[in-house]
Amino acid sequence: MSTPNDPEVTAFLKERYGVKSKKSWASGWKLPALLIAVIGGAWLIWSGTHASHPEIRSTLISFKSTSPASIAIRYTVTLAHPIGNHQCTLIARDSDKNVVGEVIDQLPLGQANLTREVVIPTRLQAVNAAVRSCTSL
Repeated sequence: MSTPNDPEVTAFLKERYGVKSKKSWASGWKLPALLIAVIGGAWLIWSGTHASHPEIRSTLISFKSTSPASIAIRYTVTLAHPIGNHQCTLIARDSDKNVVGEVIDQLPLGQANLTREVVIPTRLQAVNAAVRSCTSL
């Protein structure tokens, strides 16, 4: 007669009642999930620190409609590397948010912090102005 500790009986009972053998933690979904979490976390940290310290940072201070054909804009620019040529694209919009004027403002060389005031000529009455982008050349 066979005993309950017989390996043949144990295997038969495990198969009959659906008892699975224990798998290691690295099998199944746990290892891919851990890899995705580590890689994704590293990418989030890198992208957060990279985006928080841009090469060129611009801040709109004010804008004022000086006439039906122009608008004045005042803004600051902070350059991480002031060596080289830099420019900012300034736009003026009407009440329907259509661009009615655009100017490319060349920044002077060698200054890291600038406050600029520029007049943007417009084809219609402008109600607001903005700094679209600032780039290094």
